[in-house]
Amino acid sequence: MVERTDGQARAQQSGFAGVTRKVLERLPLPGTNQELMVVEVTYPPGGVAPLHRHPVAGAIYIVEGVAESAYGSDEPRQYRAGETLQDRADLVHTHFRNCDPEHPLRFLTIYVLEPGHSYTLEP
Repeated sequence: MVERTDGQARAQQSGFAGVTRKVLERLPLPGTNQELMVVEVTYPPGGVAPLHRHPVAGAIYIVEGVAESAYGSDEPRQYRAGETLQDRADLVHTHFRNCDPEHPLRFLTIYVLEPGHSYTLEP
């Protein structure tokens, strides 16, 4: 995975082949050791995430394409452009994929996290 901050690209170890992340906003929250992050994520056509989890909850807004997502033993559900879903904290994200084999999936992830911590972790 590649994360772009301030126009620079740097590799991140995560196992998400072909997925890119672009930090659109990074706002320190006054009186805390946390920051609000808005990140644009792009999955390649047919891209599938490995099992992973998130240390904090986040909101996802689908900008382009169709995503399919499930946590724990939940059945997968599809989300289309203009729809939102929630990333759930500390529950294994068992299924996330780009449903389109020909076009990328693009979405915004919005979350609050301590600076320097990763939003996506191994299960």
